[in-house]
Order: sequence, then C-alpha cells, then structure tokens
Amino acid sequence: MEEYLSLSALEGVLAGVALPLDLPEAPNAREVANRSARRLEDHILPRLQSLDAPLVCVVGGSTGAGKSTIVNSLVGQQVSASSAKRPTTRSPLLLHRGADAHWFENDRVLPTLPRRRVAADAPPSAPNVDVVNELELRANEQVPDGLAIIDAPDLDSVVADNRALARQLLDAADFWVFVTTAARYADAVPWQMLQDAAARNIAIAVVLNRVPAGAVEEVRADLSTMLAQAGLGSAPLIAIEEAPLAEGMISPQSLRPLANWLTSLTDTAAVRAQTARRTLRGSVAELLDGLSLVESALVEQAIVATDGLAVLDARVDAATRRVAKQTGDGTLLRGEVLARWQEVVGTAELSRRIDQGVSWLKARVTGFLTGKPVSTQPVEAALGDGLRALLADEIVRTHDEVRRTWAQSRAMRDVEAGVEPVPTAQFDQMAKDLTREWQHSLLKMVSDQAGSKKMSARFLAIGVNVLGVALMIVIFASTGGLTGAEVGVAGATSVVAQRLLESVFGDQAVSAMTKQAHSDLQERFRAVLSESLESFAQSMPEVSDPEELSGAVQRARQAWERGEHANL
Repeated sequence: MEEYLSLSALEGVLAGVALPLDLPEAPNAREVANRSARRLEDHILPRLQSLDAPLVCVVGGSTGAGKSTIVNSLVGQQVSASSAKRPTTRSPLLLHRGADAHWFENDRVLPTLPRRRVAADAPPSAPNVDVVNELELRANEQVPDGLAIIDAPDLDSVVADNRALARQLLDAADFWVFVTTAARYADAVPWQMLQDAAARNIAIAVVLNRVPAGAVEEVRADLSTMLAQAGLGSAPLIAIEEAPLAEGMISPQSLRPLANWLTSLTDTAAVRAQTARRTLRGSVAELLDGLSLVESALVEQAIVATDGLAVLDARVDAATRRVAKQTGDGTLLRGEVLARWQEVVGTAELSRRIDQGVSWLKARVTGFLTGKPVSTQPVEAALGDGLRALLADEIVRTHDEVRRTWAQSRAMRDVEAGVEPVPTAQFDQMAKDLTREWQHSLLKMVSDQAGSKKMSARFLAIGVNVLGVALMIVIFASTGGLTGAEVGVAGATSVVAQRLLESVFGDQAVSAMTKQAHSDLQERFRAVLSESLESFAQSMPEVSDPEELSGAVQRARQAWERGEHANL
C-alpha cells in the first residue's frame, strides 16, 4: 500500500508539472513528465491495485507488418480489419475472454480512452478517420485465460495521433509482441520503442513476418544481432515465411511458437503474477530514473524565472539610485528654477546679503521691501515640472531596459512579448501624481516640524510655502546640506534657502529634514516604479517547484525499496 500511495502522489505531482519557459530541455522534459504521469495512470497504479487482473499484451510494430492479421490468426476469427490501405488500425481493439469483461469495462486501465463494446461475432469494425482515441472491446473465447490482447496502431504511422496512441498502449502493456518485416526491421522509429522495452526489462517477443522463402536464416541472424546489441538478446524471435493466407489467416503451425510463448507467460495465476511483477519492477525503476531529466529542467526553469524577476528588482534599484543622485546634485536647480527662486529672495548683492543675516531674507520673502508677499507658485511649479520630467524619464527608461533585457533571453522573449505596452502618457501621470504627493508630504513635514513654533514670529513671517520651497532647493542641491564655502549661483541660491530654514528650525533639524524628505522621495519613487512593473511580474508564468518533484520521486523510490516488492 505504501508503494501505491507514494506513486499515486508522484502521479499527481507530474500531472501538474509546468515547464512554460522556452529552454532547450523543456520540450523533452514536458514529454517525459506527461508520459510518466500517463504510465502511472494507465498501467503502474492499476497493476499495483490489481495484480490478479488479466495481463495486457499489446501487439505493435511497423506500418504494414501484418499486426491485425496476426491477431486475427491467433484467435481464429476476423476481429480486426486488415488491408493494404494505410493506416488500417485507427481505434485499438482489446480482445478478452468473456469472463474477464468486467476488468475492462471501467477505467481501471487506460482511463483516458473511451470504451465501445462490439458483439463477439460482429464483423471487424471499418477504420473511421474521425475516431482514433477509442478502445474497442470484444470478447473472444480463443484468448488465453487471464490475458487481454490489444491490436495497436502503427508505431510509425503517417497519422500523428496514431503514433501517440500506439506509444501510449505499449506503455500500458504487461508485455509486448513486436511485429516487423524483412523490409522494415531496421527502421529507426520502432527501435526506439524496443530500446524502451529493454530499459524496462519488459517481456517481449519479436515476430519477423512475411520473410521471403530462403531468406529466413539470413534475416533472422541479422535481426538477432541487432536485438542483442539493444539488450534484447533473450527475446524470442519468431520468423514467419511469406505464404498465401487461408481466408485471411496465417497457418496455426506458423503461429504456434508465438501462441506457446503467450501461454508460457499466462498459464497459471502464479506465472501471470510473476510476469506482472517483472514488468512493474522494470517500469517503476526506469520511470523514476528518467525523471531526473524533468527535475533538472525544473531547476533550470526556476533559475531563469528567478533571474527574470530579479531583473525587475535590479532595474528598480538602479533607477532609484539615479533619482537619488539627480535630485541631490544640483541637476534640478537650473534655469527656470533659479530664476523663479531668485524672484522670491532677490538677486542683488546676494552674497553680501547672506552675510548680513536672515533678517533681510525674511523681509524679502514677506514683502517687507516691496509692500506685498512674493508668490512662491512659479518656483514651486518649476521645481515640480523638473522633478516630474526626471521621474517620468526614469520610469520610461526602466521599462525599456526590462523589455530589452527580457527580449534578449530566449526563455523570456515570449514572456516579454505578452506584456502590454504602457502609454507614455500613463508614465507621465504616474510621475505627476508622485511629484504632487511628495510635495504635499514635504509641506506637511515642514508644518509638523514647526510644532509649537507654528505661531512664532519667524514661522508666521516666512510661511510654510516658502519654507517648503526652500527645503526642496536644499534637497536638490545636496542631501547633506550646504556650507558657505560652496560657490556658484546654484550653491549660493541654496545657501539662501538653507539659511531661511535654519532661522526657523536650526541647523540640525534642517539637516534631518533634508535627509528624511530626500529618502521619502526615493521610497515613493521605488514604490511607484515597482507597481508600474507589476505587469511584468504577473506575466511570468508559474514554474513548478523542483523540490516538490524531487521530494515525490525520493519518497516513491524509498517506499519502493523498503517494500522490496514484497507486496507486489
């Protein structure tokens, strides 16, 4: 029971494996994962549950090898259509003894295939091009007791669905009869399945059909060598010389070696159980070993997905650093901003006025010298426009960098293409909203910092708007504040702003406010930029956790080894 539960859990994990990124190993890993889940569902789990159920023998092989003719001849009745038209077999036929019908009516084995029962004496069903994945059930009392025989489509069929179905059926078999001809026995596609059989240690008989008279020994010797090289040297090789068919049947004498081999595997319940155990052991071991490919592919997918998301964080970090630098190095204190600020504080003999103290500055900004207050709206607008433009440019740049980086990766190219472009106007609005909200928070900081000083003569004389503008100028000039040693118009202008602030709050408070407001701007920008990139993060397809599969494989292997197959 432990083996069944662990393998059932593994099947559930495999059924949900997602390998969405376009990586070299992904297609093969998807195929292995899907096939492994199907093998567990179609054969391994049902067989573990019902070791005493009839064995399933699949008759498969090359196109035109005569598989249906051999099946008809084994049971002495035309039950499967055979003709020169290809492909003849589209829907597989399952033959069983009447007493074993209940084993196959439900979805115990091959649960994904719908069933269609036909009467035991009905003529062979004509091939239906519209129906492929349907399992036809027919009772036949010539089938050995405890055995079911499936006539499968061609392994190398020109119809892709037929090829896939043939492989699915062979995966669900307890043992195989592989049919080929003297002209087709070296074909590559069937040999891939024969190599799979060797890896699983499944019982298999090879029927070399329609061998020209006089060529049996030569062809048999060559095919025997090939089988030995593939690890199938012990597989019975049954050669059938080309001869006229009697009412569409091969002579019983020619088929006797095959019939005897089938009986040897199914003669008693003990023999059937031994055959089933052999196939289970080989199938489980080969399946678990093969999943290492899926595990490594999942690890690679997880790494690429993590790296793809890390690009977002890295670009946000880089953009935030650029914003921090450009909003603290004087970049924004140019042209329009300087002119408008100088309208507020005046320009004549600026340096000398600074040295005289702040009384003149307060008089200037409160209109003492002019008779009316000087409006700060122009300088506020100029500062806001400059900041908005800078932030918008950085948002656009970051989006472009993310797209370019993802598009350069084969694995991420399709993911990037699936992200809807954001209109530039939307980026501008983000920057505008961010600028407005930050300026509002800065004014609130100034007001809150004043505290009990709000009613002081200095605070009332200068006003929150002027102080807010002054704080922005100090921030944009240098996050660490300025000293009188700094030169240049921008530097001197910033000193004026700093002196105004210090006259109300003191130098330590101004330094703290400058750092706090600048940090707040960076964090707000980081949050807005990260949110704007959320569409990239959401577009990243979900990749299965490699550890989930590794754990399921390990638990299944340990349970299998602990049981030492004693419960099989």
